[in-house]
Amino acid sequence: MNEILTMPPAHGAMTAIESSRAVQEVQAALIIAKRFPRNEVAAVDRIINACTRPGLAEVAVYQYARGGQDVSGASIRLAEAIAKLWGNLDFGVVEIESTEGKSTMEAYCWDLETNVKIKRIFQVAHVRYKKSYGNGPNLKPLEDPRDIYEGNANAGSRRLRACILASIPGDVLEAALQQCET
Repeated sequence: MNEILTMPPAHGAMTAIESSRAVQEVQAALIIAKRFPRNEVAAVDRIINACTRPGLAEVAVYQYARGGQDVSGASIRLAEAIAKLWGNLDFGVVEIESTEGKSTMEAYCWDLETNVKIKRIFQVAHVRYKKSYGNGPNLKPLEDPRDIYEGNANAGSRRLRACILASIPGDVLEAALQQCET
């Protein structure tokens, strides 16, 4: 009757609540993906139709010179558009840890129907690389949180694009790129 109950610290309770919510969210997404599987033919039609929009077609391909060669491919904007229209994919970038001088990040794309998850864990140094002409690498440490965020977002976008494109059938990507070129 006069028992003393000890309550866990408030932050522990909030962590447990958030953890439970996250588990329920994942379970719900998996159930919905199984209950409403993608219609691949309809998804490809939606993707091709989206690629007829000038706004998407204009940003669908990146291109830059590296070592005297042109490098090009599907942009992150095209990858995101395809992923949304392909359906039943969960994708994103998460900062796992931030320490002095670097961030550890994870980019992922999870096909909720097939339960295949492509992920990349990588580190982003909080530095800006500047071109140097014969003097070795020229690094400028980043201190402004906005500069650090933008560096992380830039590196994250490239890894996210790779994860999404690894999750989409190659022929679907090729059809989208062809449509964007016309």
